Amino acid sequence: MILTKFKVCPACNEHNPPALLECKKCETDLTGIKIVDEAGLSFVNESVKSVTVLSSNYSLVKTCDCGTVNSPQARKCSSCGEDISDIRAMEVQSSLKASNKAVLRSINDEFIFPLETPVTIIGREAEMRQYLEVKTYVSRKHAKFTIVNGEVYVENMSSTNYTFVNNTLIPANIPYLLKNGDEIGIGGKMINGERQNQAAYFIAEVSV
Repeated sequence: MILTKFKVCPACNEHNPPALLECKKCETDLTGIKIVDEAGLSFVNESVKSVTVLSSNYSLVKTCDCGTVNSPQARKCSSCGEDISDIRAMEVQSSLKASNKAVLRSINDEFIFPLETPVTIIGREAEMRQYLEVKTYVSRKHAKFTIVNGEVYVENMSSTNYTFVNNTLIPANIPYLLKNGDEIGIGGKMINGERQNQAAYFIAEVSV
């Protein structure tokens, strides 16, 4: 017996022909959606139901082919520099994005950078370099983010312009525990109510 195959839309649950790149009902991007047959539909339907719960916690992102999550306005990937202007923004659930880790969201919402490994070093010649390379106050290897038992720590590695959390200088080479909503200044802080253009600023979104 030959089973009919589908691409099940993650947004509206429409069953689309495998060749379609956009949902015929809601036009959601279907590139990367697995093709399933009728035998696998019950699993997909349950997955869609679980993802659509608490829809108020969703936000739009663009996911590059390299796996990096970017803001919906981004035209280039913050990690690999690939052109993502033609990638359709998709909804993801905020409480699931980081899987008990963290997301760094640029203060101007230009992009989102997920911390997906136990240790991540950012800087002009490290992770996030495509975004940070124009920030002259940021060192080549400026800050280290470490995930331990579900908690996220930031550690300053720069000997010049340092790292700030909520506008307070953190000690060098000592991990500082981040809380959800903390503002991290990489290479600069607020001076007279203004952020420094050549520094980088992020909001930590830490899962609880």
